Amino acid sequence: MIALFVLYEVDVRLSEIIEPIKHDLEEFEREFKNILKSDIFLIDKVVHYIVSHRGKRLRPILVLLTSRLNGNAPSRVSANGMDPQNLKRLKAAAILELLHTATLVHDDVVDDSYRRRGFPTVNSIWKNKISVLMGDYLFSKALLAMLHMGDVKAFGIISNTAERMSQGELLQVERSHDFWMEEEIYFRLIADKTASLLAASCQLGALASGQSDAQIESMRDFGEYLGLSFQIRDDLLDLLGVEKNTGKPIGNDIRENKITLPLLYALKQAEKKESKRIIKMVRESNGRPATRSSMREIVNFIHEHGGVAYATKTAEDFAGRAISILQSYDDSSIKTALNNLIRFITARDN
Repeated sequence: MIALFVLYEVDVRLSEIIEPIKHDLEEFEREFKNILKSDIFLIDKVVHYIVSHRGKRLRPILVLLTSRLNGNAPSRVSANGMDPQNLKRLKAAAILELLHTATLVHDDVVDDSYRRRGFPTVNSIWKNKISVLMGDYLFSKALLAMLHMGDVKAFGIISNTAERMSQGELLQVERSHDFWMEEEIYFRLIADKTASLLAASCQLGALASGQSDAQIESMRDFGEYLGLSFQIRDDLLDLLGVEKNTGKPIGNDIRENKITLPLLYALKQAEKKESKRIIKMVRESNGRPATRSSMREIVNFIHEHGGVAYATKTAEDFAGRAISILQSYDDSSIKTALNNLIRFITARDN
């Protein structure tokens, strides 16, 4: 049995990480549900299903943590008793979760996926037509939340992120069978497709709390490095994870001919003849459950040619860059939580 590689020893729980923003997250959940309310029964039914099978809320957590990284400035209270800065923070968190959820709903249609996080996808229950329309509905709610946030810079951040995510998805489609792609293409793909949204989370968090342009840019870099490490960890889990933890079949990316860093690196290290044989094996599994023996052979090939070790080291390097950015901030419970979040993300098993 092949051992699961980890970047750090997992000794911290997400519940411990979010402790400093526990109240913020409770307010976020109320705000998020309130934004999604509708008088159309079908919408409420699908929304209830989506919310009931939510993920870890990493993006809202990042927004809320980064928004409090410099401490809490004295807040102004408006006539109705609401804290304008806190409301801005909650809107920012909701925007990122809406955008993330919308892309997942659309991705499941594009990828013809039937399970996510171990549960049936929206398209597997309500079919593609409803799924596409629900994704559009979630995008429209994100736009409305941006309007209510009332910050031109927020529009710029989200617009740029949406463009990058779309480009990343299309680049993945274009290069899905390109097993000889250059690493720089791979890194651009995962930066646009995955890291851009984590970067935007950190940017909006800094923006919502009135941090300087330099700090907002620093948080963008922090989120980008964290997102790159996050995606490479996903690549590793596709090969070495446990299905009951990841919520998807092991080797799913291989079956879908998606390019992952461990495979890409191993193919370039092996003799061309052997790499071509492995590529043929991967292509033959396209869309079909790979046999246990063929999947074992592919994973062993990646191990033997350094793909897992290289991807692990690369993810560690990106995580290290994120940690180095935090060093310029004063010590606080929020800084500790962000450092622990890096460890949690890069050592997770799902």
